[in-house]
Amino acid sequence: MGIASDLILVVLAGLVGGLVARRLNQPLILGYILAGIVVGPYTGGITVADVDRIENLAEIGVALLLFSLGLEFSLKQILPIKRIALGGTAIQAFLTVALGFAIGHFMGWGVVPSLWFSVAIISSSTAVILKTLSSRGQLGTLSSRVMLGMSIVQDIAVIPLMVLLMGLDAAGFSPLAILLPVVKVVAFVAAMLYAGAKFIPLLLKHVARWESRELFLLAVTGIGLGVGYLTYALDLSFAFGAFMAGLVLSESDYGRRALSDLIPVRDVFGLLFFVAIGMLLDPAFLLEHIGVTLGLVAAVAIGRGVILSATVRLFGFRNVIPAAAFFGMIPISEIAFILLQAGLDSGAVPRDVYSFALNTVILSMLLGPPATGLTAPVYTLVKRRRKTDAVQTVNISPEELSGHAIVAGGGIFARHIGLVLHSMRLPYIIIEPNHALFLEAKQEGLRLLLGDPGQDAVLEAARVEKAKLLVLTLQGALEILDVVHAVRKRNPTLRILARDVRGEDGEFPDEDHEISRIIQPEFEAGLEMARQALIHLDVPGATIHRELETLRRNVYGPLRESNADYGLLSQLLHAASTLELEWEAIRADGPLAGKTIAGANIRAEFGVSVVAALRDGALITNPGGGFTLREGDLVGIIGTPEQNQNFFCFLEEEHERCRCASAEPPKTEKGENEE
Repeated sequence: MGIASDLILVVLAGLVGGLVARRLNQPLILGYILAGIVVGPYTGGITVADVDRIENLAEIGVALLLFSLGLEFSLKQILPIKRIALGGTAIQAFLTVALGFAIGHFMGWGVVPSLWFSVAIISSSTAVILKTLSSRGQLGTLSSRVMLGMSIVQDIAVIPLMVLLMGLDAAGFSPLAILLPVVKVVAFVAAMLYAGAKFIPLLLKHVARWESRELFLLAVTGIGLGVGYLTYALDLSFAFGAFMAGLVLSESDYGRRALSDLIPVRDVFGLLFFVAIGMLLDPAFLLEHIGVTLGLVAAVAIGRGVILSATVRLFGFRNVIPAAAFFGMIPISEIAFILLQAGLDSGAVPRDVYSFALNTVILSMLLGPPATGLTAPVYTLVKRRRKTDAVQTVNISPEELSGHAIVAGGGIFARHIGLVLHSMRLPYIIIEPNHALFLEAKQEGLRLLLGDPGQDAVLEAARVEKAKLLVLTLQGALEILDVVHAVRKRNPTLRILARDVRGEDGEFPDEDHEISRIIQPEFEAGLEMARQALIHLDVPGATIHRELETLRRNVYGPLRESNADYGLLSQLLHAASTLELEWEAIRADGPLAGKTIAGANIRAEFGVSVVAALRDGALITNPGGGFTLREGDLVGIIGTPEQNQNFFCFLEEEHERCRCASAEPPKTEKGENEE
């Protein structure tokens, strides 16, 4: 069967490796790599016969992986953290290249191999970080956004650097060798951003008209691989072309659909790629040089960790984020495999350097997920020993605080809560740990403290002993519990509200039940979306209220029982949501023209009230019963959606808005029903 038998073996080995990795709560990528080691040429037993052909197929997986990375990349995701994602990554990349070059020099490698190694270790694995954070229930936290944002920009930075390195020969530097690929890259990028951004979406638009998902998938795959092959023909990176195609397509109307259709194909070829990577690892070489390899891994992991955490802190991120960056970004990116293979094929990277670098990358990916678990204990230890930051306040004197609410954790949630409390003149103070957000909120006149809400000095300044309520807007379970425990030492009876940050097990990590109420943003958003959907499906308002209140009662039942005001608030919200204000014009041939509001008997007939009228550009509020309706008047009525609809049907029986055929027709002036 030739290569077919090898493909079957690779897929089955990848399946077993993926199942084992999933069972151990590890990223599937690690299972694929281990499966590749087992069926590789260095371990004996059942072995792939033609490794070179599998590696050639794996290059398609690389291209599709980077094509999908380009599709996923969006400036909107980077903008909230653009300073750290762009500026911070640039600083980190420069320092990491210096670190890698120093390590290469210490190992006795030449200048060019050291440069290839330096660029290979710049980027952290977005895939491994994403899978690890997801399994720990930490997606959506500020630390996760910082790590993922930086890792994406790192991947983007490595690709042009790889193109530059491919222009160098192993003998040394050549100005022409450096200049030529730069010119090619600039010309290709300009062509893609100008021509590609116009013609690629047009092609997909033409294909999408046929409503053939199969043809659309072929078109998307062909674009990614075709542009990649074009760059390969220009002596540039195959992966670089595929990434640029995805980047151009991501800004079009078809980017999301292209990504969703491509994912299954990408994952299958991605499996080939990671299994092929495992085949490259020689366990005998690893055991023979275990000391040097482990030292190399430690130097890279610690050195990169220090650079990343220092960069994060330099850009104003405090608390657990530097520790999360140190441990969570240990795994080196899968792009390093592509770069090292390109260096080996070009002769710029010797076989021994390639083996050491390859082992370093693989071991870093294996080390990454368990190392992430060290974030919590290390952060707690460092926090106990570090010096407390200075406390800065604005718009309030902490000595005047009493019976107030403390909104701790900052961010947009805290700002919204603060604006509500501020408008109602209720005593409050916001503890904002991020200096940039502190300055933004300061401009809005909010009462603020700058500092870590888990520090004793900050809690003392916030007068937590005299507070009535603590609202935690933090998004990480570790940070939430850290603040809760610090607060309980000073105020054991304080009521605390916190956001729900449940992990995969569905349980909030609050063993001592010290949090009074856990707010569930996803649940509230889901209820509102369900309410809107039911309204558009013409479900009666009373039925909507009954169904949604049943769900609310299951979640917030204890709160309803302990607080009578909560039930009243719920009823008021329901009443407000079931009444709608709408406008309708009075026509000359309509049934109300020339009649007074009292004479038309609108409220008795339809249950709606006329609350306003717009006549000749003038707004008349609360018109009395003697107000005469004229042609051209716009009347504002308020009532339930069903009542409003019946009123509109009465005004314009043939109007396109009239959808009340099933409703009982209104009574005529003679008291009879119309046919």
